[in-house]
Amino acid sequence: MRIISGKYRGTKLFLPPDDSIRPTSDRAKEMIFSTLNSILSKKKLIFDDMKVLDLFCGSGGLGIECISRGFKKVCFIDNSKIAIELTKKNLNLIRAQKFAEIYNSDFRNLKFMPFRADIFFLDPPYNKFKIPEILEFLGNSGLINNKSLGVLELPKSNLQNKLSHLKIIKEKKVSNSLFLFFEIN
Repeated sequence: MRIISGKYRGTKLFLPPDDSIRPTSDRAKEMIFSTLNSILSKKKLIFDDMKVLDLFCGSGGLGIECISRGFKKVCFIDNSKIAIELTKKNLNLIRAQKFAEIYNSDFRNLKFMPFRADIFFLDPPYNKFKIPEILEFLGNSGLINNKSLGVLELPKSNLQNKLSHLKIIKEKKVSNSLFLFFEIN
């Protein structure tokens, strides 16, 4: 697992000690950021003005990729102490703590924090949380801006019909994962 682009390109990140954390593969990260670049350029938005929420951050790989690419700030949230420690270790590796806010908490306990994301990543443990519940919480929490872009990773075998209300911009498959790129209204 490495940082694939930007200021810290090529830096190898620390891996989880076991399989309780499922980091996003380099191949999937390349697809995610290529797709985001396309979406953001069509909207005439630039990275260095944007804040990112990495919910269920795991190793912090997606948020750290954002920092490397010049996003303004990243908020990392996970309820796993192991995940938070791994994220901190990876941030320390590139000395990027000043671009990060880190919270070891269940997402439902973070209402009305002084952080509003323009882009957010959701990669919850498969089959442990209900995606509609997470999205409803985010919509009511004040953690994301109106018109925020979301990137959701799901198991490819678990196409969720309950997400039909989302304004899906792109849908991509990599290996056994389905990635939905959508906008919150």
